[in-house]
Amino acid sequence: STLTFLSFSQAWPSVKRSFELFPNSPAVPHNVHTVSDCMHVASEAGDYIFKKLNPLNSPLNREAALLELEEAAAAAAAGGAGVGVGVAGAPGPGPGAAVPEEQPEVCGLYVIGEPDTIVEITMKHYDANCETGALMAFVDGWELNGEFFPGIKDHHRTLEERVYEFCNNYKQWPRISNKKFFRSSQNAALLQYRIPARGSFVANVRFHKITQPCNVLVQDTAAIYKMTNFGQARNCSISALFPAVVSLANLRIGGKRVRAQQKVNYDCQLPSDRLEIGGSAGLDSLAMELASSVCGSSNEPGPEQALFCGVTTVRLVSSGRYQNQAAIILRKAEEQDVEIATLICAL
Repeated sequence: STLTFLSFSQAWPSVKRSFELFPNSPAVPHNVHTVSDCMHVASEAGDYIFKKLNPLNSPLNREAALLELEEAAAAAAAGGAGVGVGVAGAPGPGPGAAVPEEQPEVCGLYVIGEPDTIVEITMKHYDANCETGALMAFVDGWELNGEFFPGIKDHHRTLEERVYEFCNNYKQWPRISNKKFFRSSQNAALLQYRIPARGSFVANVRFHKITQPCNVLVQDTAAIYKMTNFGQARNCSISALFPAVVSLANLRIGGKRVRAQQKVNYDCQLPSDRLEIGGSAGLDSLAMELASSVCGSSNEPGPEQALFCGVTTVRLVSSGRYQNQAAIILRKAEEQDVEIATLICAL
C-alpha cells in the first residue's frame, strides 16, 4: 500500500548517527510539541508527538454507533410516521446495518527553518502497522496537492530519492529497530502519515546551518534574501506561500556583455542566465506564470512589483559560466499594491 499521492518508494539513504555529520552542533533545548492538526506546521526544534486512540471506525465504536441508530429508529417508530432520523420518509438503517467507514486521512508535519538551515528528523518511535494500511513517508521538501517544493527539475535529487516510505511490519522476525534518521537538502521537510487505526509516533526535529543555501521556502512576511549560484550550474528558488511584492538590489547576472548594459534588462531572452520572477497556484516553480526575466548589473535598488498569486517565486537560472547573485527584497502584498501589480493569477 502507498500513500495516495506518492507513487515512489525508493529508499532514502539513511544515516544512523547525526552527531557524526554535525559534530560541532550546539545542544538544543528539549521541547515537546503535540501534533493535533492534520496539517501541522513546525518551525521549532524538539520532539513532535502524535497519538491516535480508539478510532471512530473501530469495532467497539461501530457497535456503539449501531446501538444509537437502533434506539433512534425505535423512538421514531413509537412517535409515528414522518418522524425519524435524516430525511422524512426515507427508510432508516435497520439492525445490523453497516456504518460506512471513513477513508483514512493523509496528514503531514510540515517543517520549516531559517533560510540558511537544513532539517533533520529522527524517528524516535513510530507505530504505523502495515497490515492496517498505515504508512509514513519522509519528503525532502514540501508536497501540497501533488506539487513539490523544490520543483522536481530544480532539485539535485530525483523524486524517488527524495521520498522514503516506511511502516511497521510486525510479522517480520527478528524485529528490527524502528529508529530512523532523515535530513533535507533545504530549509523545508515533510513527514507524512496515514494511520487509519490506532498508532503513534515521536519525531525529533533539529536544524543545522549550511553555507551555500540554494532553495528557500519563505516563512517571514518581510525580509531580504541573497541568492547566488556560487559559480555552479544549478537552479535555485525562493518561494513564498502568499502574494508578495518583490524588488531587487546588488544585481549581477549574466556575462560581461550583459552586465555592461546601462540598464537592467527585465525581459531577458532564453537561454541566458536570468532571474525569473513569477507566481503560481501551487508549489512547483516550473508551472509559474512569468512576470519578469531579469539580467544585467546594478547596485541600485530596482522598482517594486506586486504578484497576486497563491505562491510567489523568484528563480535563479544559472548555466555555471558566470557568478550570479542578487539581493531579493520581499514583503507580503497589501490591497493598495495592486497599482504596481505585474501579475495577477487566476483564482
